[in-house]
Amino acid sequence: MKDGYWLVGFQYELSGYVYSLGRIPRCKSAMLKHLNKGDKVLVAGVGHGTEAIEASRLGADVTAVDLSETMLKHFRRRIAKENPPRDIRVIHDDIFNVRQTGEYDMVISNFFLNVFSETRVREVANHLGSLVRPGGCFVVGEFVLPGQGLKGLIQKINWYIAISVYSSTTEAVFHPVWDYPGLVEGAGCTIENIEYFPILGVNLYWSILGRKKA
Repeated sequence: MKDGYWLVGFQYELSGYVYSLGRIPRCKSAMLKHLNKGDKVLVAGVGHGTEAIEASRLGADVTAVDLSETMLKHFRRRIAKENPPRDIRVIHDDIFNVRQTGEYDMVISNFFLNVFSETRVREVANHLGSLVRPGGCFVVGEFVLPGQGLKGLIQKINWYIAISVYSSTTEAVFHPVWDYPGLVEGAGCTIENIEYFPILGVNLYWSILGRKKA
C-alpha cells in the first residue's frame, strides 16, 4: 500500500500540538467523556493514537485503523511506551475495508476527513456513519468552518497554512474547509454536542458529536 505520510509522519503529533498550542490533542479527546466502560470504539485514521489510548484507559474496546504504516509504526511505539490497560486492535488497511456495519458505540474521525476531496469526503463520512450502531455516536474533530469578518479570516488562514503544508508533503487534497456538521448529519446522525477550542478568542477547532437514532 502507498504510504502518503512516510515523509512527515514522524512529526505529525508534535507539529499538531505546537501549531494549535495544544488545542488539537484536547479536541481529539473531548468527546470521550460520553463513553461507557466496555463500549466498542473505532478510530479512523488513528495517526499517533492520542484518542485511541485514552479510550482504552477509559475501559473501551478500541479498534484503530490507518492506511499509513508510518503512522502505525509510531502508534505501536506509543502503545508499547504507555501500556494502555486494554489491548487495542490495530488494522493497517483502507477504512472502506472495515465493514462491521452498525457494530460500534462510537466511531471517531479526528483530522481525517480533511484529507479528502469534496466527493470522496461524503463517501468516507457516510461509510463511517454506517459503522455506528443505532443509538451510538459519530465524532468528528476538525478545523472550524470559517465565519465572517476578522475572526473568519483568521480561521481561514489557520486552515490554509495547515492544508498547504500537508497537501504538498502528503496525499491530502488542497480544498476549503468542509461543512463537518453537515457531513455528520448526512451520515445519518443528529448533532448533539459541539465543543470549540479557541486561541485568543477565535474558535479554530471543534469536536462534533452526532448520535444515530436508536
